[in-house]
Amino acid sequence: MQVAKNYLYNAAYQLLNIIVPIITLPYLARVLGKEAVGIASWTNSLVTYFLLIASLGIVTYGSREIAYVRNDVELRQKKFWEIQTIHFIAGLAAIAMYVAFIYGGGVLNSRIHNNELFLWYQIWVIFSGIVDISWYFMGLEDFKKTVLRNMFIKLLMTVLIFILVKAPSDVGAYILLLAISQVIGNLSMWFYLIGKFKLPKFSSLELNLHWKPVFLMFLPTIATQIYLQLNKTMLPFITGSTASSGIYDNADKIIKVCLALVTSVGLVMLPRMSAHYAAGEHDQMKKAIHSSMDFVSAIAIPLAAGIAAIGPTAMLWFLGQSWGQVGSALVLLTPIIIFIGWSNVIGNQFLIPTKRLHDYTWSVTFGALLNVVLNFFFIFLWGVEGAAIATALSELAVILYQLVVTREDMPVSKHFTGIWRYLLAALVMYISVIAYVDTHGIGIISTAVEGLIGIFVYLMALWILRAPILKRVLNRGFFR
Repeated sequence: MQVAKNYLYNAAYQLLNIIVPIITLPYLARVLGKEAVGIASWTNSLVTYFLLIASLGIVTYGSREIAYVRNDVELRQKKFWEIQTIHFIAGLAAIAMYVAFIYGGGVLNSRIHNNELFLWYQIWVIFSGIVDISWYFMGLEDFKKTVLRNMFIKLLMTVLIFILVKAPSDVGAYILLLAISQVIGNLSMWFYLIGKFKLPKFSSLELNLHWKPVFLMFLPTIATQIYLQLNKTMLPFITGSTASSGIYDNADKIIKVCLALVTSVGLVMLPRMSAHYAAGEHDQMKKAIHSSMDFVSAIAIPLAAGIAAIGPTAMLWFLGQSWGQVGSALVLLTPIIIFIGWSNVIGNQFLIPTKRLHDYTWSVTFGALLNVVLNFFFIFLWGVEGAAIATALSELAVILYQLVVTREDMPVSKHFTGIWRYLLAALVMYISVIAYVDTHGIGIISTAVEGLIGIFVYLMALWILRAPILKRVLNRGFFR
């Protein structure tokens, strides 16, 4: 029951970080236009690489380490300060490197020089990473605090966007609002530690215990982010248009809303699985992983099919007729909802808790390298659509690699025992929705009806097929 609650809290937390740009997406697409949206997306993709250096692999590593010692208050506080001190050091190094990049890049590249002011605005994103301590609360399986504290900040930022962003020339204000809101939201979580945590004696901190595992966790993190951000970074250089980055980014934002629902399973289960591993409860781990894979499949497969069916026409009224290319990119990106959902379960619930970082690192590194290679060819050939295809194939490579390296521990077939039910139900849903789309007009009402039809048909199909997931949901046994 606690895991189910944490899943809902974390899903809300992840959605909160994405829902604001989704709410403002139609407005920004119209008042900023493709070029300004592309500038915001492209500069953000650049600063993200430095944010990775500031964050290292601390979100995943820190939550795991706190989960190991969550019943020992004194040791837990000591570990917090050790890990957060490393966080501060890495953050300062990242800021220094980012400043050097702006100055050096501006000299070497005209596109960087022309957007130098916007790159300076993005530096606040790095500061937000430095003060992010969400990993501590994740380790305690306490996801409620992060959701409630950040909700007010996000809603305030949404209001300010509608007040301050009125024209393409306001792109700088938009970038600052997004970045500074992240800083304020992450700083707010520190208030929960006031009166509970004492400042440490820095001489007693054992930083050397953490540098190596943090760095090892950093490698898969940066590999993952490379192929999540590289498309937006490379598109303007290869296509010659900053707007292409904005088109891809808008499609990516829609996909990330769905991914927030799916990947939240892995985040909330990581502390629980780490605790199982520390207690030697390996059978419990494997049982929970099979349940998680089934749960993720039940959500991810219909989401992918639904977005593929509704997306192309929905984007025409949601963003405007000039953004029609977002719909085609969206369809090509939908498979990653499934692939990332599965790899999140295997990686976050098995490889990381069992300290098999080598396998986890190689899986995402393989995907990142493949993405780099495919991007050069596919973006050159097909532009935005090519970037979407490269991303989908890279994510498929990641999950295939993980399934291969874990086949001795958990039979692959057992992960997908009941998947045929979800595939069949999703296919029936897709056909039903497409039939409605082809015979009705384009608009918000039509899209809403399409969504309701999809949900109803999918649930009815699951009921007819007697999918076990329905019984587990009714009994609140999501991850048993």
